[in-house]
Amino acid sequence: MRRIFTSLIFLVPMIIMAQTPIPNNSFENWTNFGSYENPTGWDSPNYEISSIPFFGTTVVTKSTDHQGAGNYSVRMESKHITLPPLDIPGFISNGNLTLDIVNMTYTMTGGEPVFDQPTHLKGYFKFLPKGGDSCLIAIGLFKRNGLVRDTIAGGFFSTKDTIPDWTPFSAWIDYDSVVQPDSMNIFAFSTAQQVVTPGTVLFLDNLYLDYTVGVNKLDPKTGISVYNDRETSRLLVFFDFPEPQPVSLCLFNMMGQQVAALPSSRIQNERRIIGYEKLPKGVYILEILHSGQKYCEKYFLKN
Repeated sequence: MRRIFTSLIFLVPMIIMAQTPIPNNSFENWTNFGSYENPTGWDSPNYEISSIPFFGTTVVTKSTDHQGAGNYSVRMESKHITLPPLDIPGFISNGNLTLDIVNMTYTMTGGEPVFDQPTHLKGYFKFLPKGGDSCLIAIGLFKRNGLVRDTIAGGFFSTKDTIPDWTPFSAWIDYDSVVQPDSMNIFAFSTAQQVVTPGTVLFLDNLYLDYTVGVNKLDPKTGISVYNDRETSRLLVFFDFPEPQPVSLCLFNMMGQQVAALPSSRIQNERRIIGYEKLPKGVYILEILHSGQKYCEKYFLKN
């Protein structure tokens, strides 16, 4: 028993290290660019709008109002610029952000490496909206495919509620594919809607990625993978075949009764969904018929 316990002590740090960290997730480190600061490793529209003659300002600033340990958080404020007349939200991205002031459009590229498949983006926030404003905190996961960057998954959190105290948030990440992503882009807006209300403020601190569910690969050779999404009570079944194949899916309870099914169809690179939100909590068997073979996997499902 003592040997097993000692092994577990050394195993836990290895598991934690394998998960993807978010650089400067608590916004403790800031880079000074003269007329403005940005949290180190994060981009903002501060460069573009601080360069406006006579009317330059910043919408992202360092705040000593923070959550937990540390000294700082990031503060984003929606502001009005007199010339040219613009209402612009405060926003950040851990990728490269380019703002077109004339057309009020922006592009976000790049991002940080990701080494696994997180299920949630979590952290702490405060939100002080004006005039029915809403905020947005979001994440995108991507995979480079030649010159194209494919979107693998994404998730977001948004609210219109006034949150005057530090409060945890959770953005569930929805996967369109079980392909391993190689980069992530996290971004946050003090205003998430088209009409910006000056004076709206969003604070953000202590971001992290969570791993509460995962992908179960029935057999890597089959090209079939299953993602048990407990948050939305769905089994997401992913198929990656070299050519279209006839496939059918059935879900059985432990009495052998069929409780859900998807009719047979020809599938190649697609996703199928079986919802179990109306089923009682218990053990179920997912049966997949493919190319004359049967694959079965047992799941404990609860809504």
